[in-house]
Amino acid sequence: MHIITAQQIENFLYNKENGFLIKYHSKDGIDPILLDEFYAILEKLKKNWKFEKNVPKDILYYLVSIIPVLYRDLEIYKNDEEKYDTYDELIYNLNTAIEMCLNPDIDDPHFNTPLKELGL
Repeated sequence: MHIITAQQIENFLYNKENGFLIKYHSKDGIDPILLDEFYAILEKLKKNWKFEKNVPKDILYYLVSIIPVLYRDLEIYKNDEEKYDTYDELIYNLNTAIEMCLNPDIDDPHFNTPLKELGL
């Protein structure tokens, strides 16, 4: 089983050249390839944590801070209504995916749905 570390998530989000949040903040938008990669990370975490009562605080910190950052910077795209609306929906769906990744109720009917499909 591949263990994901907080350092890997931090690098994924904040790498100066290709970080998911750095690109978004720099007006490069939400990179669909990186978004798919993030969903894959969430799926791995969900699988690794399925029966855990506690999760690593350092990873949790990054997961709970992503959505507020995305919504805060959404204003950058307000002049492009199509992008703004698309990103608003993508952020909402990503928030739902993070919630299910952290959901302790593995019997929740949404828990076993692929995270990327929750908003569809």
